[in-house]
Amino acid sequence: GDEKEIELAGFGKHNVRISNVSKCTNGETSETACGFVIEFVDIIIRYQFNSSGLNVGGWRDTKVRTYINETIYKSLPRDLQNIILTTKVISSYGKNDSANFETEDKLYLLSSEEVFGDFATSSMAGHDTSVGTSKQLDYYKNQGVTTESCSGAIKQYNGRNYSWWLSAALSVGGAYKFLTVNNDGYWRNGMADEPYGVSPAFRIA
Repeated sequence: GDEKEIELAGFGKHNVRISNVSKCTNGETSETACGFVIEFVDIIIRYQFNSSGLNVGGWRDTKVRTYINETIYKSLPRDLQNIILTTKVISSYGKNDSANFETEDKLYLLSSEEVFGDFATSSMAGHDTSVGTSKQLDYYKNQGVTTESCSGAIKQYNGRNYSWWLSAALSVGGAYKFLTVNNDGYWRNGMADEPYGVSPAFRIA
């Protein structure tokens, strides 16, 4: 949970925190909660997941993934860029796809189970097909964040609580939603073409 302020060119000053230090030991196939994970404390910017309004292609094919790994990544201090690892990200698929997506990213968004400790055993587990590929980050575990007790998942944008994107395409219902953390910390879903908050994570060597 230790924090440090960094300057992002074009985005101003933002705090990052240590969100994980523990290794993956239970066969996790996504590296996103393995080892030293740094996460933005707040929301950097509001941004659409996809201008098409669809979740086809999941996180892999989203407008926001390109934006995070190009524009936001390049805004980071150069010495920080130099120690950020390329991370294997497993993300869920929606109604019109049939398998989880695997990408290699410098910056990524968190999954449902990386925030909510009981997501895999909750009634919402079926909404995210990537459940079981990762684990809850140490920070959220220490905060006791679950689907029913989630004030520790609240983030802010310009000084007020605001909804922020997770990486998961909603796997039930229509093909136009991704999962979010609501402004009260609870799990929700959002339309892909709505500008919710972007708060990436990354791993360092």
